[in-house]
Amino acid sequence: MFTYYIVIIAAALATAALGARFAQSGKSWSRTIRVPDWTPAGRTIAIVWAILYGMSALSAIFAFSAGGGGRPDMLAALFVVHALLNVSWCFLFFIQKQIGSAALECSLVALCVVMLAISVFPLSVFGALLLVPYLAWSLYAMALTYAIFRLNV
Repeated sequence: MFTYYIVIIAAALATAALGARFAQSGKSWSRTIRVPDWTPAGRTIAIVWAILYGMSALSAIFAFSAGGGGRPDMLAALFVVHALLNVSWCFLFFIQKQIGSAALECSLVALCVVMLAISVFPLSVFGALLLVPYLAWSLYAMALTYAIFRLNV
């Protein structure tokens, strides 16, 4: 069980680090685009994501502590897909500068969070509830990305 904890924490840190690297690479470009007035400061966004990655890792720890359900490999795969989708948004937005694609991709992030919460709920109600703020932020990020797209097309 301890191995799960190490893998989960390492995966969360790797996801955050890769996303931050993409964001840093596109920082100069992102300063040139128009954004809505309700866009949070970059530092705020970074803090929120750090908290959400931590909450997601805790959700996974609670789920796997309960045995991971009948198919722990499927639950692990869903968490991996979720991490890849998060990194993909950063890649699409900051590296490829595909704002519209990033907005659409963000809907997949939100859908994946819903799937995770549904999968985790029978194993750990608290673990599923830890994903609710992630869903809220993902929906906010989707709306923000779409608004940025509209302002820059």
